[in-house]
Amino acid sequence: MKTARRIALLAASLLPVAAGAARAEGLSAGVWPRNPFAFTLSDEIFTAPEAPRFETAARIAGDGLATIGADLADIFTFPMRDPGAFAAYALGVGALVLIDRPTTIAYQETLVPLGKRINLPPLVDMSGWPINVSVDEQYVGAAVAGTWAYGVLANDERAQVAAMLSAKAFGYSYLTSHVLLKAAFGRNRPVPGLRGHRGPVGDYTTSPFDFFNAPGINLSSVTAGTGMPSFHFTMYYSTARVYAGVYDNWLVPYALATALALQSAEGHHHWVSDMVAGALIGTGIGNVVLSNYQDRRRERLGTLTPVVSSKGAGVLYQLRF
Repeated sequence: MKTARRIALLAASLLPVAAGAARAEGLSAGVWPRNPFAFTLSDEIFTAPEAPRFETAARIAGDGLATIGADLADIFTFPMRDPGAFAAYALGVGALVLIDRPTTIAYQETLVPLGKRINLPPLVDMSGWPINVSVDEQYVGAAVAGTWAYGVLANDERAQVAAMLSAKAFGYSYLTSHVLLKAAFGRNRPVPGLRGHRGPVGDYTTSPFDFFNAPGINLSSVTAGTGMPSFHFTMYYSTARVYAGVYDNWLVPYALATALALQSAEGHHHWVSDMVAGALIGTGIGNVVLSNYQDRRRERLGTLTPVVSSKGAGVLYQLRF
């Protein structure tokens, strides 16, 4: 039991690296927001569509590229910036690992059968392709591409920002959850039909404490040692968080993210803690890209600073390029 407890807490300890990497408006760095779903982009950073559409698109793309370094730094330095929140999330996910067997059995017997009834058809037949893009990845990608196309054609800055930040969130989700954290934890996925399973397990497992089996870093999808965290849940909730923050509407993005997660439940084979960890990481990633983009836009728009001297009072306007 001592070994199981140690493994569970170790596995949980790294998850909030990305999950907590968020800064909310009005909060200093190193403080986890009381409501990590509340942050939205300020209307002041969206300008009237006076510039030609491709000039607007180029500016938005440039601002997005300019914040990549800050995004990655915020994601991976969260434990040092806010150790209190890091510890809280580590303990929370560690507790979920300890009860993963009964909760995952309940998930397999209730939500997985429901998800089978709403499976979506693929947008592109990937058979014969050198890479495999899952059905839910296809739908998320199509939604982001469609948002961007509409934004450019209509010269809608908000839509272009939503698409650009979502694309970044998708990429960060892949880097953190799929490439790095899966390899770090090496957790085996639960067998389908976990309750009462008998016989060989292959690349799966019946124990929630079966960690450190990763075959190394994998850019494609493999089964063995790739359970924690769920990349797809990271992707669902990072993009949902971006759309919620850009449009100040959480209901529609999160409802769609949950529907995507449910329809593909049969094929993911995750422990419940894997999915919760992925959702937390995605939420943190979404907060990072929203916050850093807003900071960038405010710097570009300029700042007003009161100036008081013996000769009078005034306002200093600073504009950065």
